[in-house]
Amino acid sequence: MEGFIGEPDGERRFGVFFLASMQLALPLDALREVVPCETLAVLPCAAPCVVGGVDLRGVLVPVIDLRLLLGLSREEPSAEAPRCIVIMVHQGFLLGLRVHGVVGVFDCPSGGWNRMAARNAVVSILGGSFQRSDDASLVSVLSPEGLAGLQGVPMVVDPSPARQMGVTGAAGAAGELPAESYLMLVRSGRVPMALASEKVFTTILNPEFHHSPLSGAYCLGVIEYAGVKVPAVDILSLCGLGCIAEPTRTQAFLIQYAKGLVAFIVDEVIDVVRADGTSAVPIPARTLPQAEFFVGVLPLETLPLHSRKPETEGIGYYFLLDGRLLATHPKMEGLARMNTPVEGLGRSSGPNLLAGAAQTQVQAERCRVLTYDLGFEVATPIEQIAEIIPWMEETTIFGAGSRASGLVVSRGRAIPTFCLSDLIGLPGAERSPTASVLVVELEGGASIGFTVPRLVSIDEAPRNRPDSPGASRLALPEIAAASGARWSSAIVGAGPAERMLGVLDLQHLAETLCPPSAVALTAS
Repeated sequence: MEGFIGEPDGERRFGVFFLASMQLALPLDALREVVPCETLAVLPCAAPCVVGGVDLRGVLVPVIDLRLLLGLSREEPSAEAPRCIVIMVHQGFLLGLRVHGVVGVFDCPSGGWNRMAARNAVVSILGGSFQRSDDASLVSVLSPEGLAGLQGVPMVVDPSPARQMGVTGAAGAAGELPAESYLMLVRSGRVPMALASEKVFTTILNPEFHHSPLSGAYCLGVIEYAGVKVPAVDILSLCGLGCIAEPTRTQAFLIQYAKGLVAFIVDEVIDVVRADGTSAVPIPARTLPQAEFFVGVLPLETLPLHSRKPETEGIGYYFLLDGRLLATHPKMEGLARMNTPVEGLGRSSGPNLLAGAAQTQVQAERCRVLTYDLGFEVATPIEQIAEIIPWMEETTIFGAGSRASGLVVSRGRAIPTFCLSDLIGLPGAERSPTASVLVVELEGGASIGFTVPRLVSIDEAPRNRPDSPGASRLALPEIAAASGARWSSAIVGAGPAERMLGVLDLQHLAETLCPPSAVALTAS
């Protein structure tokens, strides 16, 4: 039966969303779609929890405020007000639920279902709970039957019973949009872009950037949101279309991943509009440097008149971002794992950001490492890296008689660079588009850069590691002694991505190349 919330047979899928600090869910077959929470129409209804109706393609769907049902306060800043409406379908009728945002689709494994029932109610609005497999957080599952049975709450007949789309509102092949969907329109530089709005966790006006070891390439550093430091990505640079001109006068939209959030920086969030996804025009092959991020362009005439602005009017279209790819991209998922609490603040109440005392203890025993390619994969604790700068081959200007291979200037500092492969006596790997300079700061304020041909990933490793004379599967005791390289070995990553790597202490190597006494002499 649709919306049945009894004991599931085997594995069951749920659409998960959140309200304040609670994670709630509906069975996926009871979840029609998610739409932005815009102005609600007034409904002649006496039920206190009914706050109005939402226009769903010409159908007025009653909307209830779950906070009133669950005894939560509605006194909050407007920026924290519910931003989405989850459309529930039950036995051919529709009802809207106001929520703060969408988390994703999760499976309840066989045997993982915990049934709930209110003994003093005919039908409880809570049907049960389960534990998410990715972060062990608990999800409370709402009962469609209980919500549909609320006294005095109207529901509307589903005019399109065949239109069942699931939690993301997406249908068909990867990258496609349904015939009608809501799009968030943004502008970065002169490039107009559109993204399915259900992929967006929230938006931020005038984010303040903070320097981070992640800074470099398309990452502008971190911003603070809900007590957490969130990596900030220049989406124009990520897509290979340039870089944002004035990072200090920008806006951001956040996307939630399994392990945290990533902020995408744009010049302007223009509007959220209803659009026909089938009107997207394909982009010819080899037109864009990172074409995989786009599924086509939307002609301006397919969008509402009020969404047209002088900055985009002459262009005539919006680039349509592939929301599915952006929300599952491995590099963005890696950045999302780098969410860390703001110093001096406690744990955030937001979903999926940090998981309490137990996780704090685990984090104390583990550290994040950056892995890179030197002919084989090597790791370094990311706390040793002050900055990551794109490595341009043109900066390698010094000949064989020089200790350093080149010089880069960043944030008013001249930084000598050393080829890391050459330093430890390895042939290295072929230079790639992610070739970078890993900057290490020394006592006294000096910095040294190590060039690496390819970045691989950001992962976790034990903080305390046994010393090892070799790196990974290669025994390199002579190299370690000659170059000043200090190695340890560690199991990096988790699950299928778990592997044994050599961990290179770049801080020690930098101090060997430029001892504190030399730094002090230079400074004086």
